[in-house]
Amino acid sequence: MRVDQLTAVLVWVEIELQVWLGHAMPDRLFVTLVAGVLAWGVTVRRRWPLSAVAVVLVFMTVRMLFGVGGNVSSAAGVQIGVILLFYGLGAFAPARRSVWMLAAAVVITSLNALTKAGGGAGALFSMEAFAVLLPYALGRAVATRAARELASRDAAERLDAALVMSAHAAAYDERSRIARELHDVIAHSVSVMVIQAGGARLVMGEKPDRAEQSLRSVERAGRDALAELRRLLGILGDGDPHALAPQPGLRDISPLLEHAQESGISVHLRVDGTAVPVPPALDLCAYRIVQEALTNAIKHAAPAHASVDVRWRESILELEISDDGRRRRSFKRTTGGHGIAGMRERVALHAGSVEAGARPNGGFTVRARLPLTHGGLG
Repeated sequence: MRVDQLTAVLVWVEIELQVWLGHAMPDRLFVTLVAGVLAWGVTVRRRWPLSAVAVVLVFMTVRMLFGVGGNVSSAAGVQIGVILLFYGLGAFAPARRSVWMLAAAVVITSLNALTKAGGGAGALFSMEAFAVLLPYALGRAVATRAARELASRDAAERLDAALVMSAHAAAYDERSRIARELHDVIAHSVSVMVIQAGGARLVMGEKPDRAEQSLRSVERAGRDALAELRRLLGILGDGDPHALAPQPGLRDISPLLEHAQESGISVHLRVDGTAVPVPPALDLCAYRIVQEALTNAIKHAAPAHASVDVRWRESILELEISDDGRRRRSFKRTTGGHGIAGMRERVALHAGSVEAGARPNGGFTVRARLPLTHGGLG
């Protein structure tokens, strides 16, 4: 747009110089109006190409009917303005309506040429007609090429999207296949191990050799299943050698506290009650809650003081992790983030509850209640 505005100024200045410095330019007021209209048309030719050309055609008709303006068409500014306007008509206007506007322009310029030439078919091929047709044809060609490039780009984007969807579908199918293989491995191996272990228990007293053979079969089936699980999980994961390491639990909170201390959080651990054995899934859930709460404290409250309370009750395990967040009270942590949502999902699996929110005196608190099924023995 800035280029159009600069060009419009140059067109107007050139025509005005012809008006006021030239001695062969009559009807100076009309030519000044023509200069203003052309400058305006060049400015808006991208936004309103039909209107810009229509206004110019009106002035061309007035010039033809009343014979005003003299040799205004010979001015370089007028020629440049007309060329730019009809290029804009071809490049920026809808094709069907621009053709009608072009036909009107050709008729008017041809009649104008016939009037000046005093008749004759040769006037139909005047320079004014070519100044209308050639820029329009060039603009139409540029617009057609741009439309084709846009269509090609859209087609390429649709193809890329289809390829991505196809890749996702293939990955989903592959993961479903691996899930079925995992199920088959676990079901078969566990079934063999259970049968062999049961047989060993039955003959352990009378036939110890037979029992030992069964236990060796159990060991072999377990090792085969573990190797197969490593292979399948290696496909799903990133090849982490620790992927099959034992899952952490409340007994592993100390490393979390040490990491928090190194990150600028002073943490105090309080344990109330006597710990009881809990199912591995519940133990992992409690560990992840403490881990996520301390991670949030490190991100949003450091340096600060935090406390971790683990309370063992008769049928409930209560966890409370809080921090004072004294250095960043202006930071408002919401309870709808991915970390809190993940806590709620984990706790819901164990029919528990979790609450998270800001403390009245600054800081943040996470409270979780996990039922201990069957006295915590799973």
